Amino acid sequence: MRSDLPALGDIESRTDIEALLWAFYGAALIDPVLGPVFTIAEMDLATHLPRIASFWEATLLGTGTYAGRPMQLHRHLAATAGLAAVHFEQWLVLWRHTLTALFDGPTATRAVGDAQRMAVGMIRDIEKPRPAKETSSLATAPERMAG
Repeated sequence: MRSDLPALGDIESRTDIEALLWAFYGAALIDPVLGPVFTIAEMDLATHLPRIASFWEATLLGTGTYAGRPMQLHRHLAATAGLAAVHFEQWLVLWRHTLTALFDGPTATRAVGDAQRMAVGMIRDIEKPRPAKETSSLATAPERMAG
């Protein structure tokens, strides 16, 4: 992603969200901190991006059809791929950088705040001690990061 690209205005559509996500994941997949987690998770962008676009569309525009269980997926990645607070911190750095390079406006600003709150919640969740029974249920989580 080039930082000299002009801002596109605010996030107003699913197309804007998809552009944001392609730019973000383009950076995240090659990031030295995040890339290895995506490699271990065997993330398929063609499957993941439409689902995550639906998530952000629902979150930011109130129009998506997202139906997923992100906490369960991230718990599974914590157990199998070593997902930890450092990854969420780097995710936020790249998310903010991508957003501010491409968009400017109230929805873009909300996307940064929403991501911050989600990351804090995910970190708390994956770092929370779990009874053995709950931890063992992670084996039923999706093997691949498909959404």
